Amino acid sequence: MKNILKASIILLLILLTTGCTKDEWMNPAPITSLSDLTVFDTKERIENQVNGMYASLKSGQHLGGRFLIYNDVRCDNFLPKSSNLVTCFATWNHTVISSTNEVQNLWGAVYATINVVNVFLDGLTAAWDEGKITDFVTQAEYNQYKSEALTIRAMCYFDLMQMYSKPYNIGSGANRGVPLRLTPNKSAEGNDLAPSTVAEVYDQILKDLNDAEGMAISNYGSTPLNITRVHKNTIIAYKTRVYLHMQNWPSVITESAKIVPAAAPFTASSGVPNTLDASYADIFVSPNTTMESILSMPHTASSNPGTQNNLAHYYQSGSDEAYYLVTGPGSLYDAMDDTDARKVMMSNVDGNVYLTKYVDRASRTDYSPVIRWAEVLLNRAEALVRSGNTVTQGAVDLLNAVRTRSLATGAYTLADFSSAAQFYTAILQERNMEFLGEGIRNMDLMRLGLTIPAKTSSIFGTVAAIPSSAQSYFWPVPDSELSYNGLMTP
Repeated sequence: MKNILKASIILLLILLTTGCTKDEWMNPAPITSLSDLTVFDTKERIENQVNGMYASLKSGQHLGGRFLIYNDVRCDNFLPKSSNLVTCFATWNHTVISSTNEVQNLWGAVYATINVVNVFLDGLTAAWDEGKITDFVTQAEYNQYKSEALTIRAMCYFDLMQMYSKPYNIGSGANRGVPLRLTPNKSAEGNDLAPSTVAEVYDQILKDLNDAEGMAISNYGSTPLNITRVHKNTIIAYKTRVYLHMQNWPSVITESAKIVPAAAPFTASSGVPNTLDASYADIFVSPNTTMESILSMPHTASSNPGTQNNLAHYYQSGSDEAYYLVTGPGSLYDAMDDTDARKVMMSNVDGNVYLTKYVDRASRTDYSPVIRWAEVLLNRAEALVRSGNTVTQGAVDLLNAVRTRSLATGAYTLADFSSAAQFYTAILQERNMEFLGEGIRNMDLMRLGLTIPAKTSSIFGTVAAIPSSAQSYFWPVPDSELSYNGLMTP
């Protein structure tokens, strides 16, 4: 916790001395140094802090790259070229321990962002209540700032739960979660904090998201902002993900119904007009401004995740530290139709097949996807079937909307599913194809309590399957936290 506190304070000071234009917050430019007593003195300084929360969230150790990578390489689709521990080899072969770098770095990065959010919320609320900012900040603007902060905090806690705790479905949330830090840590006095249960953390995530939804802007009127900053559809979409992980199928249906219409083309019925892009490939092409992206982490040549954190470094050929796709019988690659647009975005180089969604290994400007419209449609489709254990035409239509965008000849009919179990298999396979390299695979397996499959490398041998009962199914609490938080349990 000491390291996290130090990192978040340093980060906050950096954020308070950097500013951004409203439409290009991802590319900071220096301004004057500010005292923490004056950071709410102008609207520009407040917006600089809002921008700073996003800058922290898109750290290469978190949503800028590594969180997605960890969730993909843990599973059965990728094999490493290198045993370099810096580039996730221990995550790939399930040998991480409390002192492993990625275990400590992700925890530290996420809690640093949480503390930046808490410091901002505390200061903003006090300044508003005391009437210090009401002359230059409207009620709507104040609400939006709080909405963004609460949503970012909710995302941070959700991501911690995916890596450091048993999934919600095991024990119905009664297992050990993580410490819920909801107030600013400005000294070491608050280090000791007992972990909440999994259910308590999820309750807080939903409280933050529900509070945020009521205050959020519906549309920024700017495409770059609509895909890189939180708005009402972002929050609703993210709630469908959270409820899916809780296996609360009725709530997935209720939330998704707020923005997903009853029939194709399934363009969002309110707020930002999120919709499936006609071309799967275009989603990942610069300038990354399709309406399929509900939230992405933007990167530029001067503001990016760093060399060994960015997505192209791990998935594009040309790096000795890249990960290539498993091929052959039983693999996802083998199961995909050769005309599928998602398979077209794979390339055979020197006998290995690489994912080509992310291409800019040199400048590291590929955006990192956080949540896409395709996920919302598939979340709703799955929940419709699981809620009644019956396949419906509506669920098939939603699945087909995503599937046929990439494989025109691949449409399912209701008659293709003689049981709900067949639909579950089909939709998990579709999600695996659709979100390859986007960090969804591991989360899908764990939310359902499914075994993480075994995998075999011709260089590094076989890594055994990890059942949900295994200690390595989730990550250990880092040594850094155990050292400074006397109430945290391993």
